[in-house]
This record gives sequence, C-alpha cells and structure tokens, in this order.
Amino acid sequence: MRSPVPSKDGQQPKPSLEARIYAIYATLTPAEKRLADILLQFQMDLPSYTAGELAEKAHVSKATAARLIRTLGYKTYPDAKRQIRQDQHWGSPRAGQADPGTPSLGKPSIATTVQMDLDNIRSTAEGLPAKTLEDASQAIVAARRVWIMGLRSGYGLAHQAAHYFSLMKSDVHMILTGGASYSHEFASVSKGDVLLVIAFRRRPRLLPTILKEARAAGATTILITDLSAAASAKAAEHVLRCRCQSPSPFNSFAAALTIINYLAWNVATALGEESLKRYERIDWLVNRLDDVSTPQSNGGAV
Repeated sequence: MRSPVPSKDGQQPKPSLEARIYAIYATLTPAEKRLADILLQFQMDLPSYTAGELAEKAHVSKATAARLIRTLGYKTYPDAKRQIRQDQHWGSPRAGQADPGTPSLGKPSIATTVQMDLDNIRSTAEGLPAKTLEDASQAIVAARRVWIMGLRSGYGLAHQAAHYFSLMKSDVHMILTGGASYSHEFASVSKGDVLLVIAFRRRPRLLPTILKEARAAGATTILITDLSAAASAKAAEHVLRCRCQSPSPFNSFAAALTIINYLAWNVATALGEESLKRYERIDWLVNRLDDVSTPQSNGGAV
C-alpha cells in the first residue's frame, strides 16, 4: 500500500472539508445538512465569512454551527478556514476522498457504486426547491429557442439533454465547445431564449461572463452544477445543484442525469399535444431515414 503523500511540512495530508462533510452527511440533522450545503457552496470564500454569517445563510443557530464544526473534526471555525486556504486538491475528484494522497483501496463492488449513486440522487432531490425545478421547466417550455452548452465533464450530459429536448421542441441548439467561436453562437442568443449550461467543478473562468452575456441579451439562464459553484451560480438565473460525491477518483453524475431526465419529462408533460405530435413525427421519420434496427424491421434487432 502506498503511503500518503506528505505535505510540505512533512505531515500527512488531512481530509478536505468536502470529504469530511460527505463522510457524515447521511447522519446529519436537516438543520446540519443545510449548513453543510452552505459550507460546500462557499468553501473557497470561507475566510470572508464569520461562523455566524454562515449560520444565518443556512437559517440555523450559532450553536448548531459550532456543533457541526466540531463534528467535522475541526477544533474551531478559524481552524477550518486555515485548512481551506491550504487545501491544494480542491476541484479534483480526489478532493472528496478521505485521504487525497492515497488511491482507493480494494476492489470496488457494484453494490457500493449503486448505493453511492442512489445517495447522490436522493440528497440532490431533497436539496432542490420544487419552485426552482418548476421555474426552470417552465422557462424551457416557453422558450423560443433552447441553447445547450456543456463544459468539460458536462459535455456528454449536454448532448444527452439536447437529444431529449429536441424530441419535444423544434428549435434546440447545441453550442459546441473546444475551438469554436463563442461570439458567433452568442450573437444569435436573444430575448425569449433559454441557455442551459452544464458545468461542474473546475469550471472555465469564462463561464460567469457567458451567463451574464446571455442574460444581457434577454435569455433565461439555467445552470446545472455542483455544490461548489460560486461566481457562476450568482450569474445564472436558475441554479440546479447536484451532488457528485464518490469514494472513487471519479465524480458521479448520476444525480445530474436524473435532473435532466426530470426536466425533460416535466417539459414534455407541460407541452402536451405539441410535444406528442413532434415525437410521433420523429418516430415516423426514424423508420424512413435512420439506418437503425428494431424488432419490427426486416432484419430484426441487431
């Protein structure tokens, strides 16, 4: 077994704030979970806040805040702030591991993976206000055009979202990333549009500017992200935060995909007959234009 990578002062690295929170999250009270969410959201800005200010944001008492800080293994709140400043692993999937200097040990089990994803989905669903989900859904329903953009690890999820929404709405555009000119795309964004961005930690620094420009053009902005989003979350109109915790070196995006599934289903239901007619038209064309196998085709399913 490899020894943890020592810190600059020769000491073993301590678990990050994120790892400590996720290790006990399921055991926390509702009030403590609210405060834990706030700590995750503002973890990179903790030096700017007092414990009382964070408690106020979470609508919990100062006593609850002090108790949670001790439960997380810190002597005091200033002690937690000092470690955040020293944390070099933020943004990496390793930040969620109990020991970021040590690789995951043992053979993973499918049961553990399933349980991890279920916990992320459940915690995400419990933490998202129903009004936020409904407002985001209605914005897509009413949109003249829907623009979808996935950055870094959100790229594949953006393609999935574009596939779903194009089944029910005729004007859905995927904004390509990686060398394309954003200026050409965003010159076409205008009032009545929706921009849906999917981006998780290690988000490009340009993201807040992208969201601000879309809003300035009159578009409604929706951001699907994780608990750590700060400047980008402030720039978006609707923010859907998903938990991506994993004991492995990889983030889990099961919760984000569940939210995309929900939005698509909710939008299709709200559009009603309009959505159904488009879906049926696409289904009819698949049999004539797309070279895919089905149980009913001449050659049978491939």
